[in-house]
Amino acid sequence: MEKNFIQYENVLDYINSTIKSVSFPGLSIQTPEQTIIRGKKRNYLPATNVNDIVTNREFSVIFRSVDSDLNYWMVYDIFIKHYLDVDNLFIKPFILTALDIHRDAIYQIRFQEILAMSLSDLLFDYSQQKVNAKEFTLTFKFNFIEVEFLLDKSKTMELGMIVQKY
Repeated sequence: MEKNFIQYENVLDYINSTIKSVSFPGLSIQTPEQTIIRGKKRNYLPATNVNDIVTNREFSVIFRSVDSDLNYWMVYDIFIKHYLDVDNLFIKPFILTALDIHRDAIYQIRFQEILAMSLSDLLFDYSQQKVNAKEFTLTFKFNFIEVEFLLDKSKTMELGMIVQKY
C-alpha cells in the first residue's frame, strides 16, 4: 500500500474505497390464507417478526479488483481470520451510510450479527491482462437490520411547503 497515490488511514479505508456496489435484500411476506363461507378466500397479515420479512437476510458487496488483486487478498485474509475466530460468533456490525451531493449523511443501514458466507473466485489468466475491470463479490448473512434516517427538519422539505399550481 505504500506505492498507492492516495493515502489511507488504515486497511479498512483502503478496502472500502474499492467497493463498487452493495446489494440490499427486498421485503416479502407469506400471508396465511383462510377459506370462509362459500369458498371465498381471505388473506391476513402474518405474525412474523419484522426482522424476518426480508427476502433472504443476505447482502453482497461487489469490489473492483485493484493493485494486482491486492484488495482481494486482503479480503481473503479477513474472511479466513473471521472464520477461525472462536471467541466471536459474529462479525462486528456493518454500517452503510448514504450521502447526498453535499456529503451529508441521509440515512444509515446497520447490519448486525453478520456471518461471512462466500468470497467469489479469482481467475489468474494471461488473457485478462487487458484494461477490462475485474471485480469480486463478498456475500454476508445477517440476523438483524436497522435503518435510521439522519436528516433533521432543517434539511428536509415538508409537504406543506410545496405549493401546487394547476
